[in-house]
Amino acid sequence: MILLKNLAFRNLKAYRSRTLFLITFAFLMAFSIFTGTIIVQGIKHGLNLVEKRLGADILVVPESSKKDFDAQTVLIQADPGYFYMPYENYSKILKIDGIEKASPQLFLASASAGCCSAKLQLVGFEPESDFTIQPWIRDSSNKAILERGDIFVGNNITIDENGYIRLYGNDCKIKGKFSATGSNLDNAVYMNFDTVKNLIRSSFEKSLNQYGVFNVDEVVSSVLVKVQKDTDIEEVANKIRSELVDVNVITSKSMVSGISENLQKVSKSANNFIILFWLISFFMTLLIFMMMINDRKREFASLKSMGANMKILSGIVIKEAFCVNLIGGILALLIGLGIFTAYRRAFTLLFGAGFVLPSPIMILLLALLALISVLGTSLLSASLAIYKINKMDTSFILKEGE
Repeated sequence: MILLKNLAFRNLKAYRSRTLFLITFAFLMAFSIFTGTIIVQGIKHGLNLVEKRLGADILVVPESSKKDFDAQTVLIQADPGYFYMPYENYSKILKIDGIEKASPQLFLASASAGCCSAKLQLVGFEPESDFTIQPWIRDSSNKAILERGDIFVGNNITIDENGYIRLYGNDCKIKGKFSATGSNLDNAVYMNFDTVKNLIRSSFEKSLNQYGVFNVDEVVSSVLVKVQKDTDIEEVANKIRSELVDVNVITSKSMVSGISENLQKVSKSANNFIILFWLISFFMTLLIFMMMINDRKREFASLKSMGANMKILSGIVIKEAFCVNLIGGILALLIGLGIFTAYRRAFTLLFGAGFVLPSPIMILLLALLALISVLGTSLLSASLAIYKINKMDTSFILKEGE
C-alpha cells in the first residue's frame, strides 16, 4: 500500500520527459490566463480611472485650440500645450440652463530652458468653484487645500529628495502625487489660480510665453461643466455652442471614446486569446493524458489484476495530473508576477493611455484564478482518463502483451 501511495510521484520522476512536457503545457496555460486577465483588467481599471478623473460632463476650450487640442488624443498626447479665451465665457456658461456646476482652468506648459526642471503640462484651478481636482487631492492626501506655490503632480513625474520643482524660476513645493491613470493626466502638474498666474507672469518676464504679454485675470484656458441630474449632456453642449462664439465644446464621452475604442479592441483580443489558448491547452493536455493512459495500459491492467481498485488507480492519475499542473502553474505565476513587478512602467507605456495595472491584491486574486483554472483543467483531464481506465478489459490487455 505504501508503494502504491508513492507510485504517482515515482512515475513522475521516472518519466522525466513526459513530466516536463506536461509541466510546460500547464505553465503556458497558466501564464496566458494570468497575463491576459491582467491586461483586460488593467484596461477596464484604466478607463474607469480616466473617466472618474475627468470629473466633468463637458469641456469648453477656445476654437483656436483645435490644432493643438484633439478631443480624441488629448489624454494621450505627449507634448504639453496651452491656450486662452476671455474669462467672460465662464460667466456666460454659468447662466445657461441645465448646468449644475462650472469651473475655469488655466493652462501653461513649462519651458525646457534652465528656468524649469522639466517640460510639463501645468494646470491651474479655481479653488472656489473647482469640483474635479480637489476631490482627487483629498483621495490622495490629507492636504486638500493648496497654498500659493504648492503643487500636486501626476504619477509619472519624479519627485526628488528636496520635494521641489523649479518652474519659470519659481521653486514650487510638491505636496503629493496622484495615483496612475495611464493617461496624459499622469504627466501634469496641478496648482491653484494664484500659483499658475504667478508662473504665467514669470513666463512674460522671461519672454517664454507664445502669446506675449496679457492680463492673466481676464483669461481662462478651459471651463469644466457638470450638468444637472437627468439633463441631456448633448443638449446642454448645444446650448453652450449657441451662446458662445469661437469655442470648442467637447463632451467627456467623446474625449474617452477614442481611447476606449482602441483599448476595447486590445481587451477583446486578449479575451479571445485567453479562451483560444485555454481550449488548445485543455485539448492538448487531454490528448497527452489519453496517449499516456494508452501507453501505460499494461501498467494499469497489471495493477487492477493485483487487486488495485478504481479508487487507487484514480488517485494515481489525479496525483500525477495535480502535481504537474501545480508545478507548472506556480512557475507561471511566479514568473508572471516577477515580470509585471519589474516592468510595471514598461507595460503601462506599451499599452498607452487608459491602461493601469491592477492593485497588488487584484493581481494576487487573478493569479489564484489562473491557478484554479489550470488545476481544474488537470482534474477534468484526469477524470476522462480515469473513465478510459475503468473501461479497460484487463484480461484482454494482459493476454495481448503475451
